[in-house]
Amino acid sequence: MADVQNHHSEPSLESPPKETKRFSMVKVGIPVLVVQVVLSYFLANYLIVPMFFDQASAHGSAEAAKGEAEARPDSGEKEEREYGVIHQMEDIIVNPAESQGSQFLLINLAFEVKSEDDVELLKQRDVIVRDILIQLLSGKTLLELDGPDDKELLRKEIIESVSQLLPEGHLYNVYFSNYIIQ
Repeated sequence: MADVQNHHSEPSLESPPKETKRFSMVKVGIPVLVVQVVLSYFLANYLIVPMFFDQASAHGSAEAAKGEAEARPDSGEKEEREYGVIHQMEDIIVNPAESQGSQFLLINLAFEVKSEDDVELLKQRDVIVRDILIQLLSGKTLLELDGPDDKELLRKEIIESVSQLLPEGHLYNVYFSNYIIQ
C-alpha cells in the first residue's frame, strides 16, 4: 500500500498536467471590436453613404427633368442648356467675422451673364461688385463659410446682391474657381 501512496503523491512523468489557455476578452475581444468599428466607419463613410446620395441626387434629377419635360411641349428633341458669357473676378481676400484678423478667405469667382454687354457693365462696376462681395464675405463667420451648404447659400446671396447691378434676369449663375480658408 505504501507503493500506491507514493504513486499518487508523485507526479506522473508520463502525462504532464494540461494547461488550458483561456480566451481573454481583453487581449482579443477589444482589438477585434476596434477593428470592426474602424472598418464600419470607412465602409459607411466612403462606400455606403456616397452610393445613397448619388442615387438620391440621380433620382431627384430624374424627377426634375421629368417635370420639366411635362411642362414644355413635346418637341422630340433633347434641349440643351445654353450657357452665358463668363466674367471672372480674382483675388478677393477678406478676414471673416470674429476671426480677429488671424484667418482669411481667398476667393476667385466667375459670373455667368447673358451677353458681352453684361460683362462690360460688370467691368465698369468692378469696384462696386468687389465692395458688395467684401461686405458680404467679411460679414460671415468661419462656420458660415466652410460647409458645402454654406457655399450654396453664399452663391445665392451673391447672385441676389450682384444681380441688382444688371438688367433683370441677366445674371445666370456664380461659380467659385478658388475658395480657400486659411
